[in-house]
This record gives sequence, structure tokens and C-alpha cells, in this order.
Amino acid sequence: MRLSLRSKIILTLLPLGLACLAVGGALGYRAGDSALTASVEQRLTAQREVKRQRVDSYIRNQLRLTNALAGVPQFAEASKDLIAALKEMRAAPIDPAREGADRAALESWYEKNLVPKLDKVSAGHAEASKLLPADPTSRQLQADYIARNPNDPGQKSKLDAGPAGDAYDRVHARFHPIIKHFADSVGLYDINLVDPETGDVFYTVAKETDFLSNVNNSPFGRSGFAQIVERALDPRNGGSAVVQDLTPYAPSGFAPQFFTAVPLVADGRTLAVLVAQIDIGALNRLLTDNGNWRESGQGEAGEVVLVGEDRLMRSQSRFMQENPQKLVSDLRANGLPEATVRAIEALNSTILYMPVNTVGVERAFHNESGIARYTDYRGVPVIAAYAPLEVAGLRWAVTAKQDAAEALAPVTNLRRDLLAAAALAAVALTLFALACASVFIRPIRRILAAMASYRDNRGGERVAVTSSDEFGDLEKGYNAMADAIDARDRRIDALSHDRDRLYRSIYPATVAERLQRGVETTAETVSNVTVAVCFVDGLEPPGVQLSAAQARERLNALFDVLLATAKQYGVEPVHSLGESYIVVCGLSSPLLDHADRTLAWARESAAAISRIGADWARTVTLRFGVASGDVDVLVFSTGHTPYDIWGRTLSIARLTAIAASPGSARVDESAHALLTDVEGFQASPPIENAAWGQIASWVRPLSQPLARAAE
Repeated sequence: MRLSLRSKIILTLLPLGLACLAVGGALGYRAGDSALTASVEQRLTAQREVKRQRVDSYIRNQLRLTNALAGVPQFAEASKDLIAALKEMRAAPIDPAREGADRAALESWYEKNLVPKLDKVSAGHAEASKLLPADPTSRQLQADYIARNPNDPGQKSKLDAGPAGDAYDRVHARFHPIIKHFADSVGLYDINLVDPETGDVFYTVAKETDFLSNVNNSPFGRSGFAQIVERALDPRNGGSAVVQDLTPYAPSGFAPQFFTAVPLVADGRTLAVLVAQIDIGALNRLLTDNGNWRESGQGEAGEVVLVGEDRLMRSQSRFMQENPQKLVSDLRANGLPEATVRAIEALNSTILYMPVNTVGVERAFHNESGIARYTDYRGVPVIAAYAPLEVAGLRWAVTAKQDAAEALAPVTNLRRDLLAAAALAAVALTLFALACASVFIRPIRRILAAMASYRDNRGGERVAVTSSDEFGDLEKGYNAMADAIDARDRRIDALSHDRDRLYRSIYPATVAERLQRGVETTAETVSNVTVAVCFVDGLEPPGVQLSAAQARERLNALFDVLLATAKQYGVEPVHSLGESYIVVCGLSSPLLDHADRTLAWARESAAAISRIGADWARTVTLRFGVASGDVDVLVFSTGHTPYDIWGRTLSIARLTAIAASPGSARVDESAHALLTDVEGFQASPPIENAAWGQIASWVRPLSQPLARAAE
């Protein structure tokens, strides 16, 4: 059978084209599958690391806060007076009638408010009479501050003093509003004070049933609360704050509670142990992004889970928050013990009750980090990023997971789309082969393929010149065009690189990035920076008129010193005007210790001025005003200074500098709160200003050394 050349070309090209299509589709699916899976794994890993850093920072901040509370003198004073008042009451004769009334009132309150909560979680029945404090004085105070307290449960802290007017009531009325204010201000659920000698919890803010209990022998004493009191008193901790892992807490109806503790020491004697009860809701909000799972990229079934060494959850399950009935049903279907399911249902919480014995958790507790696929606590296949988390003696595992069906849905869609595309391409290839079976279009196809390399950003490919006719001229013309395009692209890249470098040398990083993207920026607000204004005193001695050359020489020497110390501490000079100098820290790149760096720069600058060596430098002193907060970065039009800073923080820094005395640094309230070393600062009278009102400030001589200078 005689075939035409056209038919031979079609019979040659069509099978080859179909084979290439199949291989390309397979390779494309493999590459797409790998890329999409890698993207899912990278996203889960990023979520895991973000949450791990948040939890680590939260725990450390709580420890720093507890240490700071221990330094508040009112806590030591309250401890001494409350313990003394309690001893005075216990030494007084007991009134049998009142003692009986107190016991009856307490038993009634326990039966109504606490016992039902305990019974819902525990297997047996709690007897109210066995839960009461052992001594009559403790029962009397519990009756006055809890049972007879007119406020609802959860609001008992509103009572400042008991109705009896006893010694304890008078001391409590004096200190309770102060301590409650501390707890409310820093977001603590409760603050407890424990007598280290007797184990009595002689004060609490919340007035739950741990008030006037005893950590050594009461029914509520065998808990994480008692453990952390013991650890806080351990001399091996050096008097620093310690943290206790979450434990079920009976006074809260076996709900999970989280404690930090630190001893209160005065005159070398431990007066009490301060136990701070942390709001676990705040920790859970860090992990759940305030319940905004979808907005944070976790989709419909993603969550971050925190697990303790006992393989129990330390975080609330997303599914317990969104659909508790379905989760409870799934847990029963998966064979979770009924007692555990009842506890989870009663407390509406998976914390400390949901077991998580997954592959990722076990690997995390073997100090491994990575990605794994397994069945989670709901019996659903998931893909998860796992890692260990160790902070302040706590050892947890953190996993960021998502249902495999949802996480890998793009891979399934890719496979379906590729199959559909392959079917359509096979039809198109057949039609294309029939229409284009001509040898004369081969050079055109090669040129088109080379041109596609520009579209795909692979650089311009060159075509071989295969003939000396018009097609050959076309191939030569294309190669010449490709050479010209490549040369133009290299020039454009060089110019773009020079432009970007120029932007970054002139503007702060955030402004430079926006300008590089083509955004017209006139102003940018930058948060978490510290501004310092420095005034130079004594540059021109009294009665001496400096010439312009002398003033220039002295200012150059001073500003060289200020610039050198600014580079040393990562501080950025903004501008100088006359005998003033303005700097900012944390503008171009975020710095956590920008306030410490700025204060260290001020102290080093004052010291460096004294080392200039010139006679005139001996009369020169510096004074600094320091403020922290937000600044506006203003970008000016061509012909002016590229940028300047503006706003409240700059104004307050200038006002505090004006009010500062020579040889001192004066800081505002925001900067003072960020400093890690505030020793030596003295509170100054508020600065009155019509625009900003009263400005609280603290002053410190620059000659006094810092306990820990910024690095």
C-alpha cells in the first residue's frame, strides 16, 4: 500500500506526540504532586514554629512577670500583716455557736457549688464535710469570704473585707484592692499567698475554696499547686520564679490550672510563697489565633495541638470549640474510655483529659522534628508537622496538623485536571498533526519554541540555521533579536540593582521595600521603636563667642563620637540641629531590646565625650530624653532631606530631654517599661504639656553603670 509523504509524517508524528504527552503528563503530575505536598509541609512547619515560639515567649513572660511581682513591696508587707492577723485570730477563744454556724454555711455552699462539679468529673461522690478546712478560724474566714459573700461565684474577689471586722478583715481591706488591681492589670486569674512554715494559703484574690486551705494536708493540697509551692521553696532554684505544668485542680472542679510561683524574701527571710494562677485561656488563644483558624491558613480542619509528657493535651481541641457534640460522639466511636469522655464533656475541655498517642507526638518526645502522616485522636488521617518544646523545665510536644483529605485536596484536583487535559490534548494533537504535517513549518516551530523560553523566563534559546533560503534568514533574524533582548535585560537588571541599593541606603527598610514595589509612599508608621533626643550643654563657655570655624570643629568632633557609639549599639542617627542630636533604634530593622540599646548608647556617648581630650570637651555635658512607641516616617519630595520622623514619641523624647538635667537620661513611661534594668532610675515629677497632658518620667545619672548593657 502506497502512502503519501503527508500520511507517513502523520503516522510518525502522532504516536510520538501521544507518547510524549503521556510522559509529560506523568512527569507533570509527579512534579506537581511533589510541589504541592512540599507546600503543605512547609505551611504546617511554619505554623508549628510560629506557635512554638509564641508558647515559649508566653511562658518566659509569665516567669518574668512573677519575678517582677515578687519585687513589689506591698506583697511582702501584706504577707507579714495577714499572717500575723491569722495567728491572732487562731489564738483567740473559739465561739462554739459561731463555729457551728460557719460549718453549716460552708457545707451548704460546698454541696451547692463545688460538689456537683467534682462529681461530674470524678467517678465517686465527694462529701462536703471532708472538704472543709481543718481549723475553726479557716472555716470562719471561708464562710465570711465565700459562703456569705454576696457576690456570685467567680465574682467573690469584689468583697474587700469580711463582715466580722476581725484583725484579718482589717488587714484584708487594706491590701486586697491593691493585690486585685495587680492581678487584673497583668491578666492573672488569681494570686495566692502561702505561709512557708504552715502551708496555709492565707490569701487569694479569687476566693475559691483553696482560700485558707493547706497545701500539706488538705484535700486540695495534693495538686500541682502544692508541688509548685515546694519547688519555689527549693534553694536550688535560687529564689527565681518556677512554672508548674498544667494539672487538674479540685477547687476549680478538676478543671486544668496553670501556676507559676516565687518566694517572697525580705531581710533574708522567706515571708511567703507567691503563686500566680495563669489564665490558660490566654495560652489557648495563642495556639488557636483567637479561634480564627481559617484566617490563619489552617483551613476547615487544621489545628495546633500541645501535648504533655503524660501524652495528654495541654490545649483545647478546635473541634471541641466548634462542634463539641460531634467530637464527643467521635471519641466514643473510637473507643475512648467512657469516664474520660464524661470528664471532657462535663468540663467542655480536652485539656489534661484527651490522650494523644500519635506518631508525631512520640517522635517529638524523642527530640525529633519533622513531618508525618498518621491517624489523629479523632480517628481521621492527618498530615502533621511535629517538634519538641522545652521551656523553663516544661517538656511538651507541639504538632501542627490538618486532615489529609483537605491538605492534599490540590493534589487530587491536579490528578483529575491532568487526566482531563491529557484527553483534550490527545484530540488536539491529532488535529494539529493533520493540519501541520508540512516540512516547511519546522523552522517556524523551532523559532516559536525558542520564543516561548522568554515567556517562561528561561532565557532566550537560539535556533540553528539549517538553510540559506528565507527560513534561514528568519532564523538568523531571530537569533540577532534574542541577542539584543538579552543585552537589554542585563542592562535593566543592573539598573534595577543600583536603584534598589540606592533606596536602601537612603530610606528605612519598610519604606524602601514599598518604593521598590512602586508604591507611592509619603508616610509610614513604624511601631516598637525608641527615640532619643540629646542636648549638648557647655559647648560654648559663658562669655566666649565661638567663631563659625570653632563651632564647626567642636560639633564635628561631638557628632563623630555620637555617630560612632550609635553604630556600636545599632542606633540610627536621624538628624542634628544646632546643639541637638536625634537618634532612633528599631526603625530599619526590628529589635526587641531597642530601649536597652538606646540607653546604653546614651551612657556610652556621655563617657566617650570625656575621652575626646580637648580642653573645651571638659566643660561639655550631655542630657538625653528617651521615649518608646510608634513614629511616623515622612518621605519628602525631591530636593529635600529624603526622610524624617514625626509623632508623639519624638515629641515626648524632646520634652523629656528639655526637662533632663545635664549628665542624666530621662525616660518616659513606655521606655521605662521596656528596660530590662531599671535599677538607679528615680521617678521624676510629671511633665505638663498642653498637647500630651501629664508625662510620667524617670531619671538616671549617666555616670551610674548599667547592670547589663545592650549587646
